[in-house]
Amino acid sequence: MKAFTQLVGIVAAATSASALAIRSDQDSSCASRNRAVPLLRGYSPSAVDHFYTTSGHEMENAVAHLGYQSEGDAGFVFPTQVRSTTPLYRAYSPGATDHFYTASREEKNNAVTHLGYVDEGVAGFIYATQICGAAPLYRAYSPSGTDHFYTMSVDEKNYAVAHLGFVDEGITGYIFPA
Repeated sequence: MKAFTQLVGIVAAATSASALAIRSDQDSSCASRNRAVPLLRGYSPSAVDHFYTTSGHEMENAVAHLGYQSEGDAGFVFPTQVRSTTPLYRAYSPGATDHFYTASREEKNNAVTHLGYVDEGVAGFIYATQICGAAPLYRAYSPSGTDHFYTMSVDEKNYAVAHLGFVDEGITGYIFPA
């Protein structure tokens, strides 16, 4: 009986250690939210264009000189690659006056190669799946305004689709709420 009790104790300890190791692995896939920076959101009514950047200077210039209005923070992204994140690519169409953001390199390359967009690099880094407390960044597109719109608010996205002529284009990736 004593041997059985010791065996149960060893199995319980091993199971507990395994659970801790698994939990530790899951936690290690998450970078500290403290490393994330605001993804600033702006809108130009005259250009009918939503614009997103992690650079306060770039947003200030867009507001002061390019006709954009600051709309606050869209959420938080990482300024550099951290574990489990993917680039949020940024492209711009001068012909359509449209900023376009995607986590898909292939989609960005198609926009640049075939749709007249200019590659503007990486806006930040986001999660491709819903992990680490991140939430969806929704994407919608207005064919009449040639405007891509990104929001973490499902209600705001649904309103744009139902009342403003936007088409729901799904989830771009996952970021931290503002």
